Amino acid sequence: MSQSAPERTTLVFDVLGTLVDQTGSLEREVEEATGLDESSVSDLVRRWLEYVASQEQAITAGQRAFAPSEVLDAEALANLSGIGLVSPDVPARLDRASERLSLWDDTLDGMSALATENAVFGLSNASRRVLTGLSAGTGMRWHGLLSAEDARVYKPDPAVYRLALADVPTRVAPPIMVAAHAWDLRAAKAAGMRTAYVPRPNGDPPVPRERFDIHAVDLEDLAVQLRRY
Repeated sequence: MSQSAPERTTLVFDVLGTLVDQTGSLEREVEEATGLDESSVSDLVRRWLEYVASQEQAITAGQRAFAPSEVLDAEALANLSGIGLVSPDVPARLDRASERLSLWDDTLDGMSALATENAVFGLSNASRRVLTGLSAGTGMRWHGLLSAEDARVYKPDPAVYRLALADVPTRVAPPIMVAAHAWDLRAAKAAGMRTAYVPRPNGDPPVPRERFDIHAVDLEDLAVQLRRY
């Protein structure tokens, strides 16, 4: 009688900032759309992302109705235009900018390698539309994608992590949340997931002496450590 294959480890990846360069990509998009200098572009993207983060927090706190990430992006751009920081035609040019984010250099090969040995899922605050556009445009390899849109709240609300715990295939050990943001991993850990930290520019590093289950330098190192885990 043949033995059944061992269960694969399930990896649940944050997407924005962990697999794609959200800040740098939006800065390139804004520069192309406005022609502004580097400092002005950086300030606009900072304001854009801060607005989105504030509205995600308001939704999670029950202070406004849920809206998917592309709606929050559109609101942020409309606000920037409304206060005269960009011309009125710029929001339309940047309408789908969040679907055109660039991968980090190790993402495509790293994800493909990880997916041959593990079950690989995404769990993102990006909407279904944005995740579909990113996947189609970058060629990222998934076994499944979950959006905060499915929970009607945003990370770090526990309901988002419960999506992964309920929907991804795992029978022996909890899935491993992989992120460049310590706040994301803390919430995943509190929800019952295992955790793996991968540093990225503009990420949220752990505080001194803070430990997650795995600390990897990149996705290749993550794959090596998982084989020993």
